[in-house]
Amino acid sequence: MKSRSYLLCALLAVALTSATPAAFAQADTIRAVVAKPLQEAQELVKAKQFAEALVKLNSLDAVPERTPFELFTIDRTRGAAAAGAGDTELTAAAFQRVIDSGRLPAAEQLQLTEGVTANYYNAKNYSQTIVWAQRYLKQDSANEAVQNMLVQSQYLSDNHAAVVATLAPRLLANDQANRATPEIQLQMLADSARKTSDNATYVSTLERLVKTYPKPSYWADLINRIPRQPGFSDRYTLDVLRLQRATGTLANALDYADMAELALQANLPAEAMAVLDEGYAANLLGVGPQAARHTKLRTQARTQAAADQKIMADSEAAAQKSPNGTALVNLGTNYLGQKNTARAIALLDQGIAKGGLKRPDEVTLHLGLALQQSGDKARAASVLKSLQGRHDGSAELARLWTYVP
Repeated sequence: MKSRSYLLCALLAVALTSATPAAFAQADTIRAVVAKPLQEAQELVKAKQFAEALVKLNSLDAVPERTPFELFTIDRTRGAAAAGAGDTELTAAAFQRVIDSGRLPAAEQLQLTEGVTANYYNAKNYSQTIVWAQRYLKQDSANEAVQNMLVQSQYLSDNHAAVVATLAPRLLANDQANRATPEIQLQMLADSARKTSDNATYVSTLERLVKTYPKPSYWADLINRIPRQPGFSDRYTLDVLRLQRATGTLANALDYADMAELALQANLPAEAMAVLDEGYAANLLGVGPQAARHTKLRTQARTQAAADQKIMADSEAAAQKSPNGTALVNLGTNYLGQKNTARAIALLDQGIAKGGLKRPDEVTLHLGLALQQSGDKARAASVLKSLQGRHDGSAELARLWTYVP
């Protein structure tokens, strides 16, 4: 946003351009009784003696029968002096008369309108900022600085419906121009959508934020919504925690311990071991009142992981002979927990092809996850997109996984 010094320079430039008696004579005349004190006031403004300049200009109010052009030039200088003195109301009043006179060239009128808008914004007069910003944008809708002053004034005025109405078309225009929307605008849009109970806009804006400005706080908001959705299936609780782990939003020791325990219950000791190791490395596990639980989980995970390693080859041979693909996808998910994505993808593909699965959507999600982690983003997106329309949590998880770097 423009600083006050920038604003003042802009206003002075417009107010004093061609503002000498000689220049006035080219179009209108200024009587000597006005010209001399006016020129003195202009010199005071240039010297940044704004209060003295206002006194000199106020003396002209006693001059009888001032012409429209004399009033125009006085207001032009008065506005600059008032801006320098920090008198917001006088600045706006003087420059509004200048703008409404119709005497300014179009470019100067537009520049002055922007200056008045910024003047009100810097003074935190948001209602007038909105009026002047909208006036400006009718003539130049592409000015990003004025756009920002408008939407921020709407937001700071708690007019959240207006924020949504203002930013929605701007996002569309940015998309069409392949241009990123500034993070602060997306933040305001998300918050305004939340406050107006516009759930669809809120979620879609959060998703924009994680795609464009990925931060744990945005991810946490999105992921924490999934288990609260109507129809969410508890069998995806481990998958919610997996997404939290991938996005750095596992919040505390309880999250790490719960994820490890769920992985052990799913016969995925290698994944449980990896999660526990991370928790210990972060000094979240092995301390506090739950330290005994953490130690027990770690011992259990190590024991089961070691046992699994001894029988993995035999298990895969048996799975290949199974009449359905359940054993193959279980092995594939286990390899995924070991970060062996190539083997995980191969076994999950084989298990899906063999069929007879009780929960094919869950397997599809895990295949998409494996593909995503392997770097095959194109196929991952295709696989994960096939889950859209589900209402058990899998669709939301699938969509969010496509945003994970």
